[in-house]
Amino acid sequence: MEWFAGSQPSNAMMHLQKEVAREKKKRYIFRNTESRRFTRLMRMCADKLGTESALEFFGRLGRDTGPKEFNALIRVCLEKARACGDIDSAVEHIFRACRLFEMMKYRGFQIEEDSYGPFLLYLVDVELLEEFEMFSAFFRDANPRSCSRIPYYEMLLLIRAQDEESIRELCRSVEDCSEEADYCIAESYMLAFAESNRKMDFVTFLELLDPTKVLGSKYISSIFKYMGRLKLENHAEKFLQKMTSKEYSDVKVSSLIFDYAANIPSIEAEDVISSFNKWQEKFKVAPSVGVYDRIISFCCSSSKISLALDVAECLCKSNPSVPIELLNPIINVCEQGYELHMARPLYNLMSLYKLKLKPETFRSMISLCVKMKDFEGAYTILTDAEESGETSTVSLYNVIMAGYFREKNHNGAQMVMSQMQIAGVKPDSETFSYLISNCDCEEKISKYLDELRRDGVQMTKHAYMALINAYSRLGNFDMAKQVAQDKEIPPKCLSEVRSALVGALASNGKVSDGLELFDEIKQSGGYLEPKAAIALIEHTQTEDQLDRLYQLLEEVSDPGMWFDGCGRVLQYCVQHNHPDAAVDLLKQLKETNEMSTYMIVDQVFCQIWEMEPVNLDVGMELLRAVKELGLNVSRTSLDFLLSACVKAKDSQRAQQIWEEYESSGLPHNVLTSLRELEVDN
Repeated sequence: MEWFAGSQPSNAMMHLQKEVAREKKKRYIFRNTESRRFTRLMRMCADKLGTESALEFFGRLGRDTGPKEFNALIRVCLEKARACGDIDSAVEHIFRACRLFEMMKYRGFQIEEDSYGPFLLYLVDVELLEEFEMFSAFFRDANPRSCSRIPYYEMLLLIRAQDEESIRELCRSVEDCSEEADYCIAESYMLAFAESNRKMDFVTFLELLDPTKVLGSKYISSIFKYMGRLKLENHAEKFLQKMTSKEYSDVKVSSLIFDYAANIPSIEAEDVISSFNKWQEKFKVAPSVGVYDRIISFCCSSSKISLALDVAECLCKSNPSVPIELLNPIINVCEQGYELHMARPLYNLMSLYKLKLKPETFRSMISLCVKMKDFEGAYTILTDAEESGETSTVSLYNVIMAGYFREKNHNGAQMVMSQMQIAGVKPDSETFSYLISNCDCEEKISKYLDELRRDGVQMTKHAYMALINAYSRLGNFDMAKQVAQDKEIPPKCLSEVRSALVGALASNGKVSDGLELFDEIKQSGGYLEPKAAIALIEHTQTEDQLDRLYQLLEEVSDPGMWFDGCGRVLQYCVQHNHPDAAVDLLKQLKETNEMSTYMIVDQVFCQIWEMEPVNLDVGMELLRAVKELGLNVSRTSLDFLLSACVKAKDSQRAQQIWEEYESSGLPHNVLTSLRELEVDN
């Protein structure tokens, strides 16, 4: 199907558009980064101080407390309430959320659905009918516009409570729908029925409501998604016919077609595309670039990368000006390492249809080639980037150089430097950081440092960190410490640079020096980067350091790194016979990420088997804790424990482990039988 091609903008206009887009991107990145960081900070303060004290604290800092801040704290209250085992325990957190709503109203903030919606959903989930009625009245009074939306949550509650009489009564109250308010309430009931998979009730309202109003609803996208989920093809088709007859835009219609097709239950990505194509041809709709973007993203999320590439090629054939951003979902999936082999056909597509690549696209494609160790392909893309003349190629050379260093191919990295000189490309701070990090002697460090200064390249935090790591690896810790004390280091980078020194000291056998520097950083009001804290945790193996490890673990805010650090502290507890602490840490790991906890448990039982002498006491204590926490005991864990019993020649406990196989539904195999024979002998 042909695409509508717009007129080409002038160069001046194109330049202006680029500048505007660039500024928007800067603001977007800052705003979102700040938002995530602030939300995390609010959570931490609420945990430490309590919700109201957290608000007071931020007020003293001069931070305006608005709906966003209140919402963050309300979410904390709800998370804590959901974590409680019973309603009586959750009452305290519900009360705190109520106080926050009262404060919002008192300060003149409008309580929108972003605020009250999650709270009402919680009351629905725990079926607190009286409390729901009371708070609904409060929200209606605080925000009269909520009167048409709260019925959605009210119907969800009645459905959850299976109160069919009240459900029918509410439905009868809006049968007329002549008034605008009644229509909005009826629409809310309809959406609640759809969300609860009550197909017949949803259809009843779908046929009751004015189709014109339904098509103009702000929830029309959700309505089509529900029709897909409930397989209401005939109803969806009727609405689409009305839309095409009333000259709705192709963009709107094609988007709704995809909403329907993508939400049909248990449907493969290929069938979604087939259904989408069938309907767009039937209604003679030209699909928009935005819809193709959604289809490609859908294919990628379904791990159908080849199909996503086929869709992209189909679009490229019909539209000569496809934006390169359309391929970003495919690039992202490839970068995550799942589909590296798709990098070549992806770049071939870009080249075949002469797509206009941006600097970040060139960098991503070169990075993919390097990950595949296809350095020839990386150089081909680099040549294309240089010929395009629209990107600074030094960053692209850096990607290739970093790849060679990862492969321990120092000759290849030096070849990159030679090619940069031939091409007249000057190295930047990142280039020198890679070179310095991989020096095998101090003479080379001095050589590159002199070149950096001679070329007038500004020292960055990465260059300082490279120097610290290089000197530490070569055993010159005094020089590493001198680098961290350089007066030229920007204040905003000081914590990261000093953290790099802590990590380098810990990783190179100077744990006590690293701990001493950590104390200095804390005393001066600084903080330790998570990576450095993990390095200290990993290399702190002496006895009587458990409190210190707990202190280091508190420095780790990143959830993934915290989980890694907690697992390492758990292994320390096993090594130094702290069973109570080990059980407590195991509980925290399970609460954070149950699936990943199984891997940690297997590692711990392996550690017990490797210990000299074997500590079966802590092993049996951990086995009991694993079962009490509701975790399944894996065959791997039992195999290690049984082997530990053999090693310790403890036949009584071996028999207990033998019985655990049976209670866990794990049949005995050759290994378990062999171990049983060994322990008996």
